[in-house]
Amino acid sequence: MENTTFPIVIKKRNGAMLGASIIEIVMGVVFGITQDGLKSPLLWIFVFTGIITALSVWVEYSRDIFLKENKMEFYKNKDLIKAIKYSDIKSISMGKGNEPKTKKKDFVSIGINPNDNKNKRNSNSNAERYLINPSVYGAQDLIKIKDIIISRNSSVKVSSEFNEFFKIL
Repeated sequence: MENTTFPIVIKKRNGAMLGASIIEIVMGVVFGITQDGLKSPLLWIFVFTGIITALSVWVEYSRDIFLKENKMEFYKNKDLIKAIKYSDIKSISMGKGNEPKTKKKDFVSIGINPNDNKNKRNSNSNAERYLINPSVYGAQDLIKIKDIIISRNSSVKVSSEFNEFFKIL
């Protein structure tokens, strides 16, 4: 990890959605060729949904993680969502979502120390978690994040569930 060059950019995987968009457009063209040509309603339906899917991937699904020398930054499009210093991270584990629709999903949970160190007794109740959806990033990317966090902050605790989820020995 000493010879790692920063910043490292980890991009969200959009291959499935882009593939679906291309398939929709191709299906529209096939229906247009085999049926009424440009008058075919299926041509326009599939081409329109393919274009909408491609635009939604371009706009909605752009989430990047920047790993820098002393912190991690999470971006949606070009807007900074969260910046976490490696020294503030206390644990990496698997957790469940906070919202009703994500309560059953597994997330990589990064436990963050609260900013004020005055209340050491209540630090567990005030602990903040940042959730990363493992289905949108590759397993190797998440393992790389863990390795960089541990190389920058050796006191980080990695749960056995995290290692089992990614089958790390």
